[in-house]
Amino acid sequence: MAFLRHFRRLNEIATEFEPDIVVGASDAPHVIMAASLSARLGVPLAVDLYDNFESYWATRMPGIKRGLKRGILKAMAISTVSDNLTAKVEKQYGATGIIRTITNAVCPEIFHPGDKISARRKLGLPESGLLIGTAGALSSIRGIDILIRAFGKMSEGNGDLYLVLAGPVDRGLYLPKSGRIRYLGELPHADVGHLFNALDVGVICNRRDQFAEYCFPQKFYEMIACRLPVVAADVGVMRTLLAGDDDCLYDPEQAESLADTIAKQLRVRRITELIVPAWKERGEAFHDLLEQALAGARLAKQRAAGEGRLQQSHR
Repeated sequence: MAFLRHFRRLNEIATEFEPDIVVGASDAPHVIMAASLSARLGVPLAVDLYDNFESYWATRMPGIKRGLKRGILKAMAISTVSDNLTAKVEKQYGATGIIRTITNAVCPEIFHPGDKISARRKLGLPESGLLIGTAGALSSIRGIDILIRAFGKMSEGNGDLYLVLAGPVDRGLYLPKSGRIRYLGELPHADVGHLFNALDVGVICNRRDQFAEYCFPQKFYEMIACRLPVVAADVGVMRTLLAGDDDCLYDPEQAESLADTIAKQLRVRRITELIVPAWKERGEAFHDLLEQALAGARLAKQRAAGEGRLQQSHR
């Protein structure tokens, strides 16, 4: 079985490498494997929850969800991508390790304000007209079908409006054939910054589900870093991030709500004023978290050794 072969190989690498700490990330099975490795090697465990792994397909398999929770409970340090996920880890899992919210960030070399016309020329987009759009996984699960329906309503009688999309398309999503809908394919990461500079309004789609409730939409920070006006589905952390800009939120199940919200943003062009962190800062925060876990593990080991000596002296 591929899973067992993968774990055996990880065990071989870890045994040879002799790590000071093991980090579980990616999905629930990897957290489970990391927890097992940390126990075998006798080193502390850290878990990086950059999503709600319970929402991933792997947790549908028997025992995986239970194993994920067990791994989180064993972890000395846990990083979460959002405050909502931190609350879930604290209240639903009852985790006792150090918990830190470490959100997503951006590459400032890619995501920064740029010239709109130059960006449109680079991507072969109309230099005039109004462009709305998004980038990332294009699927009905993420609410892209709602965006397409909203655009259909808005584009009636408005020949200057275009919808621009980039990213992998899910099999279940139908992209209408129209000169007003520009699909750019899967752009190189460096070109996503050009896309956000080319748009007039960026859209952050999502649905009301267990993934969106606990995620931190990467596109939000990337769009804000490019000084792009945004509208976002009213789910999860977006209400907190857009506090004071409630009229930039839309009902994620209603195309009419999205169309109205986009139309308002096209009129007022409100830019959310936030300090957008860089990945270097987030890396430093994660490094500090691991250092705290290691310090805690050393202290626990010293206490255990002291208690052992005390017990021997009483015999």
